[in-house]
Amino acid sequence: MNIIRNLLALIGLLAVLASGYLYLTYKDDIAAFRALDPNASEMYLSMWERLKETGNSADATVWKVPLADGIGPQEAEEIMNFVANEHNIMGVGELPLSEQVALMTGEEQRLLKIYQYCDPRTAMKMVDYSDAFSAYLPCRIALVEDQQGNHALYSLNMDLMIYGGKTLPPDLLEEAMKVKKIILDIMERGAKGAF
Repeated sequence: MNIIRNLLALIGLLAVLASGYLYLTYKDDIAAFRALDPNASEMYLSMWERLKETGNSADATVWKVPLADGIGPQEAEEIMNFVANEHNIMGVGELPLSEQVALMTGEEQRLLKIYQYCDPRTAMKMVDYSDAFSAYLPCRIALVEDQQGNHALYSLNMDLMIYGGKTLPPDLLEEAMKVKKIILDIMERGAKGAF
């Protein structure tokens, strides 16, 4: 009986020592993680699950909305522009990349067109908070034809920008959430063909 008790005491001592070692080794990392937005862990876990599933970091960091049956690219584009106007967000550019490559190569390409939207006031607030946010501007939605001829809309998952670090100041968080809602509405209604 003494052997079992001594063995359990040794295991307990090793567990305490291991816990102490891990705490001392990672205490700064633990403190840094605790300083992040309360939604950060759920957001990073979701991205990790997507990364494990696809093995592709880009897939893990974007939203994808397939076009509904019967909705063509031109109709989706018209509706996206209508919805952007409805939300008073500016369309600030279009990049018809597949058309450009077709002109350069003389070969037909699968569809790839990028639409850019921006609320200039929110953009400036984001950059005032951190110059690095400029890399997220303007909001982009890509209309992509896959290898099988199906179409989908893609956009950067804004949750990384919103929840990935320390909690944004309340007014900036409100603005960012508003833009997120607008971009998702543009994508979802464009993909459904819903004016």
